[in-house]
Amino acid sequence: MNTLNFYKYILAFIFIITSQIYSQNDFNTIPINDSLLINLNNKYKIKAISILPFSEKIKIGKNYLQKSDYNFDYKLGEFSLSDSLSYSIFDTIFITYEMILLNLEKEYKNRSLVYKYDENISDTIRVIKSLSQTLTPESIFGKGIQKSGTILRGFTVGTNKDFTVNSGLRLQLSGRLSDDIEIVAALTDENTPIQPEGNTETLDELDKVFIEIRHKNAVGTFGDFDLSNRIGEFGIINRKLQGLKTEFDMDNISGAFAVAGSRGKFNTNEFIGQDGNQGPYRLLGINSEKNIIIIAGSEKVFLDGEELKRGENNDYTIEYANSEIVFTPNRIITSVSRITVDFEYTDRQFNRNLFGGNFTSRLFENKLKISVGFFKEGDDENSPIDISISENEKQILELAGDDRNKSVIDGAKIAEPDSLGNIKGIYEKVDSTFGGKIYTVYKYNPGGKNSIYNVIFSFVGSGKGDYLQISLGNYKFVGEGNGSYLPIKYLPLAQSRQQGNIEIEAEPFKDVSLKLEFAGSLFDKNNFSDLDDNDNFGNARNVFLNIKPRQVNIGDINFGKMGLTFKDRFIQSKFTTLDRINETEFNRYYNVSENINADEQLRELKLILIPTDNFLINSQYGFLKKGSLFNSERFLTNVDLTNIESINLYYNFDYVVSENSAIKSNWLRQNGKLIYDFGFIKPGFEFSHEDKKDNFINNDSLINTSLNYFEYAPIAQIIAGNGITFSAKYSIREESFPVNGILRIENRSIMQNYQASYSGVKEFSSNLSVTLRNKKYENEFKELGRLDNETVLIRSQSRANLFDRFLEADLFYETSTQKAARLEKVFIRVEQGTGNYIYLGDINNNGIAEEYEF
Repeated sequence: MNTLNFYKYILAFIFIITSQIYSQNDFNTIPINDSLLINLNNKYKIKAISILPFSEKIKIGKNYLQKSDYNFDYKLGEFSLSDSLSYSIFDTIFITYEMILLNLEKEYKNRSLVYKYDENISDTIRVIKSLSQTLTPESIFGKGIQKSGTILRGFTVGTNKDFTVNSGLRLQLSGRLSDDIEIVAALTDENTPIQPEGNTETLDELDKVFIEIRHKNAVGTFGDFDLSNRIGEFGIINRKLQGLKTEFDMDNISGAFAVAGSRGKFNTNEFIGQDGNQGPYRLLGINSEKNIIIIAGSEKVFLDGEELKRGENNDYTIEYANSEIVFTPNRIITSVSRITVDFEYTDRQFNRNLFGGNFTSRLFENKLKISVGFFKEGDDENSPIDISISENEKQILELAGDDRNKSVIDGAKIAEPDSLGNIKGIYEKVDSTFGGKIYTVYKYNPGGKNSIYNVIFSFVGSGKGDYLQISLGNYKFVGEGNGSYLPIKYLPLAQSRQQGNIEIEAEPFKDVSLKLEFAGSLFDKNNFSDLDDNDNFGNARNVFLNIKPRQVNIGDINFGKMGLTFKDRFIQSKFTTLDRINETEFNRYYNVSENINADEQLRELKLILIPTDNFLINSQYGFLKKGSLFNSERFLTNVDLTNIESINLYYNFDYVVSENSAIKSNWLRQNGKLIYDFGFIKPGFEFSHEDKKDNFINNDSLINTSLNYFEYAPIAQIIAGNGITFSAKYSIREESFPVNGILRIENRSIMQNYQASYSGVKEFSSNLSVTLRNKKYENEFKELGRLDNETVLIRSQSRANLFDRFLEADLFYETSTQKAARLEKVFIRVEQGTGNYIYLGDINNNGIAEEYEF
């Protein structure tokens, strides 16, 4: 966006906001009278720079004109008379209107052409006359506006990154346009890198332009903004948008409205970590797409249900362009780490738009609140970005309906001839016998005489394909239904979602609230097709009762405080949401191991007991049912004692009983922590235990999803004084898994964590963290391919600030184990004498030309 357009947007947006949103006449206006002569061009321009829309009164002679007698352009400040209106060329137009005081001149210029008599030539000439009138921020907004900006030139270099040059421009503008209107504007334009680096807690987002105008009753934002909306349990949406957003709050009515382009799609990835691997972990799109770009700042990362902080000094860093996450040494990742990431991404297929808003009304002194929300988000099928769709492909999409597996084309194409007319592909088509059947398949053979095909393979799901990926670009036929890939190309589906909900919240008594919510959704999986649109609608409802903890006395006995909550939620199988509505660990809490497409019924009853201010007990019973396919019961109790005679205690007990059509499960989870505060030293103890028994119905033998582990860890913290602190943790973990239906010890791991910090003087601070983990498998499981592994994580950071910040220095050191890309050589057959390698033949008779065979 260039500077001229930027100022145009500022002026236009100010005019719209001041003339329409803030229509309460809180701004300053003055009456203006104009008289204009009738002209043949039928164009009449008022002398004021701004007009309050619809405040004009136009008269010709003694007659006032109706709105239909003229056409007024408020932006240009001019009008024209209707052709059907009767008037004379000698008439005069009288117009009265209200002018908005914006401290703007009619025009701004540095020089002007004027006529001047020249005695030397005895004639008039046109000369340039300098004027003091210039267009400045002060002339537009007044002297109370604060302005700042920077031009950046710099470079970045490190042991694990290439040398890069950074360049950028940042402008900020803020202040008051009047007593009631405030403006905040920002323009950021940086060229390198395209996306901000996700290695800091706070992001400097690039190419970001926004203008925000604030009034005591409303706020208007134009440009790049974050939309965060929540009405009830179903009406949740968080998006990075570009467009217009307005918010208002007047008396007992409030709301928000947004019309914008959506920068990405929302998705959730859930996966398990790996021993000795802090990353990178790759994030995928909704259909397991790899070529995606994460929208900067849109991610929320959870580890074992706990939300993490971005930044090299915190928990993780992220490469948005590569969609990869790396965890810092502050968070050790193991094979039992549960990682959940919510994020927005763009796949550069279609432009996406979002429209919607919410409205809330508060009645009876806030005893009753009614909230309504509606949002529509979807792809524009007529506006592709980096793709092209032929008419034939559109017909395929129209006939595919909601079935993605029907919106495909053949992934194999004959390679384009080179400059000599030779066709050199990567795959050849051959007949292969597998399992006694003959198949025509594509064989990876780059440079081969018969290799005339280039083939695109698409991931279709484990056990649903015929090919396996051997390496990058190398796919091998493994039998029908034995692989995960097929030689097909999926056509992009443009999709749209609509969701609306209404929530009624009442507080009939003090500390007692009741919420009733109903929601409906429309999800069109293929905007190109009208087929299967009869099943787009789904609904959900929720009833929530909350009795806040209140004092309970029976006679002279004080039982402390007691509270109660109850939730009854129903979600139809066809109902979809714009964002995730459940907790990250919801499926784990109720042992939902697979995506079951059925109506869901959830009931939860929670009792809260607070005997004293430092003593809290939560007990909960939950029941989850998904159609006739799955049901689960959960019993949860946790106890929290805080600083009672220097003791801090936490204990959690969680027991789940679940059953589906084939498997029944009993899952016990418990963990606790005890710390005793002696003042300068705080010793403690932690433990965690799980016992999960899964077996087929009418069979007591345990299946592979069963497990048992116990982990315990003594901990200690020493505060030595003078800003010196030490802490240590030594944990032992033993894991068991079933072998032939019986649990057996699989591995034992020992983890040590030591931390030291110093902040005794303001000029110097230092932190050191060392984590060591050693995991060893039993021989029985080593025979199954399990390997012992070790993890070493070290992080050291020291900072010096000398001579009152005249000299600053940072010393940073970090070591961790991460995945690295494997380099592979691809050999292509060329004419004899022109290559560098000789093929020795298929030494291992596997039909694949491998690197050691050259």
